[in-house]
Amino acid sequence: MIRVLIVEDSPLIAVMMRDMLADDSEISVVGWAKNGQEAIDLRESLNPTVITMDLNMPLLSGLEAIRAICSSRPVPIIVVSGLIDGPDSELAFKALQSGAVDIMNKPEARGAQGFSQIKEELISRVKSAARIRPLYPKSNTLKQNPAGKKNSASPMDGLLAIGASTGGPPALVTLLKALPRSFPYPIAVVQHITPGFLGGLVRWMERETGFSVKVSTQREPLRPGTVYLADDNQHLEIGPEKNVLLTNHPPVHGHRPSADRLLESAAGVYRQHTVGVLLTGIGSDGAEGLKKVRDARGKTIVQDEATCLVFGMPKSAILKGAAEVVCPLERIAEEILLGLSKGREV
Repeated sequence: MIRVLIVEDSPLIAVMMRDMLADDSEISVVGWAKNGQEAIDLRESLNPTVITMDLNMPLLSGLEAIRAICSSRPVPIIVVSGLIDGPDSELAFKALQSGAVDIMNKPEARGAQGFSQIKEELISRVKSAARIRPLYPKSNTLKQNPAGKKNSASPMDGLLAIGASTGGPPALVTLLKALPRSFPYPIAVVQHITPGFLGGLVRWMERETGFSVKVSTQREPLRPGTVYLADDNQHLEIGPEKNVLLTNHPPVHGHRPSADRLLESAAGVYRQHTVGVLLTGIGSDGAEGLKKVRDARGKTIVQDEATCLVFGMPKSAILKGAAEVVCPLERIAEEILLGLSKGREV
């Protein structure tokens, strides 16, 4: 049985969430906390499997509660935020950086169909979170490359393509912080994320990393040192003119955008000058695309199990023989730069 603690200062929202979760026989709501301090206390007494966490609460905020819980005895925490285009949006990514495993919109009354969809989403996310082995957040001790610092990488035309899912936003920030701002390749990213949070992710990543980060637009040229994120519900692919192609092709492994579509198209255009990276995430998206990159003699890197929140995507790539390098998150930037400085043989 999955034991859920709901942390929410609105009684109406808390009751809605409780009733949604109560419809699933594998889930039991074991408690309700109205602020962050109650969440910490009930976490100790109720021993929940998963916690859903609001952010803006009295006495002690959700972010402070997440930091306290994840620094002592971590539990998978899902941030449930209502202001996806406001202050909560960036707070949600700070929460992921502090140890939360997922973010989603607050449920609201939207008619029978809308209620059913949000209920299915909440149940699905709780069940996924229950399978996660939460990590103790680590302080970032990486030596960062300051803006403008040069590196020994070859200026040849190439692309860095990255796929990530659960646990991906903080992993992306850690990776990008370790790359020089003068990085010579465009950086294309597929990050599976709840629709509506993309704008907050862009703003947060840009501020944290110093890179120019943007949501991709149709047919725009790819420029070195710019991070291009896939838009909500569109595949990000690389066009033959080394530009962005946004498509509505069917989901791949249940995902649109899909890391497989990005990596496969990158391999077809940039060939051996593609660097493909798969970070933490549930499922197998990206494994087949990364194999295409390796077959094209590009460099392929996956995050190792010890530093992944969820080892699904990297593990799938390893099993397919797609991973040339398997290493901790903290070493991935070094491996990328090493590959660039050596170049790739045709």
